[in-house]
Amino acid sequence: MRDRAVFLNALELEDPAARAAYLDNACINQADRRRVEDLLWSHTTAGDFLNVPVMEQVGAAERALSYLKPDEDPESLGRLDHYQVIGVVGRGSTGVVLKVRDTKLQRDVAVKALVPRLAARPESRARFVREAQAAAAIRDVNVVAIYAVSDDGPVPYLVMEFIDGVTLEELVGRAGPLELKEILRIGTQTALGLAAAHARGLVHRDIKPANILIETSPHARVKLTDFGLAGAADDAGAAPSGMIAGTPMYMAPEQATGDVIDHRADLFSLGSVIYMMC
Repeated sequence: MRDRAVFLNALELEDPAARAAYLDNACINQADRRRVEDLLWSHTTAGDFLNVPVMEQVGAAERALSYLKPDEDPESLGRLDHYQVIGVVGRGSTGVVLKVRDTKLQRDVAVKALVPRLAARPESRARFVREAQAAAAIRDVNVVAIYAVSDDGPVPYLVMEFIDGVTLEELVGRAGPLELKEILRIGTQTALGLAAAHARGLVHRDIKPANILIETSPHARVKLTDFGLAGAADDAGAAPSGMIAGTPMYMAPEQATGDVIDHRADLFSLGSVIYMMC
């Protein structure tokens, strides 16, 4: 029942920094913290979460990372090949982002792994690999760098640079509307990252605040991430089987109706992001 108490207390803290500080003190080890963070994530993505027993949610969280192998370090969540998993830094409907230690190169990186339910589908695995290939082709300071991709194990995953920072969504949620100078800086760097992708013939298709990272370094550089919906511009037609991919709040009209799109759809989404920052 300790997980339930910590979860409920953390839920009352809306400020991300305050919540993180509370979890630092309340969780005994990394495994406990992961369970609580998984519960918090589930709560944000399911309106009826509290109608489901908390311990059922804990079991689901454990199963979500069941592909990890045991690690000799008790503070580690497990191992994925030669990567020692330090913690979960993000979750989405298709994948989980882990902060890991590359034991061969002795550096911290991020791993994005496809969720097991999608990893069981060949078409989803193939699309995930295409995401890695699309992102790896872009060489730009405003795009998260991709180091490697693996499709040999139970779940495919890609290895990318670890960004110590926050998403634009978190930044605005914490600070409210940004100052004009900051809006122009973030908007310009996002546009530069998109220009690098478009020069490679790629359309991101899901530009939104959650996919724009802001480093905590002195320069607070902007980094574009999650090319999960990216595709070659000459293959950026209507989504298959009538499915509309993207985020409605930031989506260009032609994308929302399933029509053929090109780089201009990303620019529409960027405009929506700038509006949100204002």
